[in-house]
Amino acid sequence: MNTLKLLRTACLSATAAVVAPAVTAAQDTGLGTWDWGVEVYFWAADLGGKTTSGGDVNLKIDDILDSFKFGFMGAVAAQRNDWLMFADALYIDIGDTKRATANVGPIAVNVKGDIDLKAFASTFGAGYRVAKTTNTTLHAIGGVRFLWFDGTVTIDATESIFGSPIDGQTIRDKAVDTSWDAIIGLRGKTDLNDKWYVSYYGDIGAGNSDLTWQALVAVNYRMKWADITLGYRYADWKLNDFKPFDELNLGGPFLGAKFRF
Repeated sequence: MNTLKLLRTACLSATAAVVAPAVTAAQDTGLGTWDWGVEVYFWAADLGGKTTSGGDVNLKIDDILDSFKFGFMGAVAAQRNDWLMFADALYIDIGDTKRATANVGPIAVNVKGDIDLKAFASTFGAGYRVAKTTNTTLHAIGGVRFLWFDGTVTIDATESIFGSPIDGQTIRDKAVDTSWDAIIGLRGKTDLNDKWYVSYYGDIGAGNSDLTWQALVAVNYRMKWADITLGYRYADWKLNDFKPFDELNLGGPFLGAKFRF
């Protein structure tokens, strides 16, 4: 059994060991007895990676914002005694039209490119507290990461640069794919004083992906109505038979607010 298969087996086994007791605990105690928190945030993430055809992807946050159609980023967590349940979600829809001049044989033509990218990613699972000191709490977590990607690229060559129409051609490339991965990791919090604290998270896993991992660290400030959070988050996938990417990563700073109830 190779290393990747061992990692997948370990992730699935650890996920089952952590998630199953947490679900049972939630059923036994009732969801109303849990302390809940909801976080909304903006993640200024660059998108990078490599396509299945071998091309590099490097889409900076400035380009994403220029082409932004719709997005949502949020998280929810519930805690009771030693148990923790959590989920986060990211959805983005970006699209843009670009014009350029290209040569088709001996003829210079105006080329229009339409790009439409939609992506949804979510990590969810449960954890159990494995360490607690005066100012630090640490949970071992297990769960699942889901990735859905829908990408369409259309290239249309319709007229010469002299303005006269030509027999152009339209090339349209569309790919839709999903990936499920089991993950294991750690999630913790360290209080600096009664107002400030540091939160951190890291996981690693595999499944449909050959390898996926994620890490974040944030500085948080407690207010009466919410906690303000500022941090950095990075997520990476080494994908297997996933169109249109072989590799995909998202990384950048984020700013948000955590509401407790």
